[in-house]
Order: sequence, then C-alpha cells, then structure tokens
Amino acid sequence: MDGFDPRNAVLLLDKEKGRTSFSAIEEVRRLFGAGKAGHSGTIDKAATGLLVVCTGSVTGLTRYFLEGDKRYTGVVRLGVTTDTCDAEGEVTAVESINGIDESRIHTIIERFSGEISQMPPLYSALKIKGKRASDLARQGRSVELAARNVVIRELNILDVNLERGTLTVDVLCSKGTYIRSLARDIGEFLGTGAHLAELRRTASGHFSVSDAATIGEMREYLCGIRSDGHFILAPEEALKDFGRIVVGEAALKRVNNGAFFPRGDIVSMEGESPFIILDGHKNCIAIADVDTDNWSVVYRNVFNRKNPG
Repeated sequence: MDGFDPRNAVLLLDKEKGRTSFSAIEEVRRLFGAGKAGHSGTIDKAATGLLVVCTGSVTGLTRYFLEGDKRYTGVVRLGVTTDTCDAEGEVTAVESINGIDESRIHTIIERFSGEISQMPPLYSALKIKGKRASDLARQGRSVELAARNVVIRELNILDVNLERGTLTVDVLCSKGTYIRSLARDIGEFLGTGAHLAELRRTASGHFSVSDAATIGEMREYLCGIRSDGHFILAPEEALKDFGRIVVGEAALKRVNNGAFFPRGDIVSMEGESPFIILDGHKNCIAIADVDTDNWSVVYRNVFNRKNPG
C-alpha cells in the first residue's frame, strides 16, 4: 500500500552486516519519526537480512510475527571451531577435513532434519537470572544453558567447496533455532568441527527479504529518490493470514472504543478467528477473537483510526 503512514506500519528491513538489530530498528524509527518501534526477532550483528519492524500504534503486532518460521542462508566453515560458533569468536580448535567428501556432507540432511535437540551458543542473548548469557561468559562466569527442541523443516545444501572447506545451506526452521548451533553441531557430526562463517535471513513467516529495503534505500524513499514504498505494509496487508470482518458505519465508534458490536453490524466476514476488523475503506481498526457461534468479541488490539480513508 504505497503511501501508507510509515510511522504506524509494518516495515520490512534488510539489515546490513556489522550492525545490531536494535541499532538498525532505532535508525528506522528515527528516519520515519515513529514514536516507538518493535521487531519480530533479532539477528546477530554479523548477519544480514530480514527484520520485520512494527512502528507506532501497530508496535504490538510484533507478537503475531514472533512465532513464525524463519529461513536462512548460511555458510558453514569446516575444520575451525570458535567459542561463539561464528566468525566473530576466538578459534578454539583446528581440525583436518581430509577424508570428507560430498557424499559424507549430504548425510547431514537426514541427521539434522525434523525435530532435534539443540544447545544454544554460550555467547547468546538468552537470559540467565535476568542477565545475558553472552555477558556472563565474557565476564568469565559459569553459564549453564539447557538444550531445547527445535524443528528444522527444510535443510538444503546449496554449495560445497572442499578447497575452501565450506558448505552453503538453506534452512527453514522453527522459532528459537540457532543457525550458529546448527553449524557447530554439523562440525561435530562430521568430526571436523565447524563454525558459521556467514548468515542471511531470507524470510520470516510469510515475509521475504526480497520485499525489504535497506536503511539506505529507505532514506532514498524519504528523499524522493525512490518512489516505491513496497517495504511499507498496512496491518491489514501484514496480517493476511487472519480472518476478515468488515463492519458498517454504525459499529465504528463501538470498535474504536473496544466495545461489543452485534452480528448485524457486519457487512462481510471470511476466514476464522482471530479476525482483523475492517472499516468500509478496508482499513484495519482492530484485531479480535470472535466466537462466531455464540457471538462474543474479545479484542486483542484496537488501532483507533479516527479518519479512515
């Protein structure tokens, strides 16, 4: 929806390498003059790719995107293990990769597909008694992390370069999966050790990085150099998997106040709960759980759009 107010929207950001997710999101917030901003899951500073950013009055929508699967392209460097499981850490072991061939490498697909148990990296943002595991590790303090079950829905090998000792993988996985841990575990399975050399998030839920813009491209959009604001989504576009209820004029005040509205106020309805509630201009004015059998309405979000159009 070109022209939708980016101060209260879902923005698709292609984060650059060397920048934290927090600083990138803050830059986006300042660029567009949004009062606040949230996101649907960080990516490492050394990684690039998709961040789904919600600004202003729709910041609360981030919770609807957190649970979605994520897709990554990663380069795994065999033969070198680091303490952070990526290229930013200290090398802890170097092993020969002689004897490893492509047929052996392809066995990782069966080994690491489906539900697996995964130990998070020692240097991670996971909280232990309110403190980041990475901060405790850097202080030399003992860090005890618990293994967790994650799901690798797809694991594809895109490239193998045994001269460089690298393999490039495409991974579709559940929330909470660490690709750094996957790289480490692949190295252990192959007996060579490994770390994650490069990482790019290519999708989050139904959002694709191909629809995102870099911060530089967002600046160009604001300056009028680029006319395409495809990376700016209205809530009704971003929540395309939700049901839809369009209400008439009589219901607008009730919905804006988070009040019950009768079935008779509905102009049209499709899909299942949770529902996006739309006005006559197809603007999202609320999100609600609606029991269509007994007709009860429980609001999750009310956007209070006073002047739809």
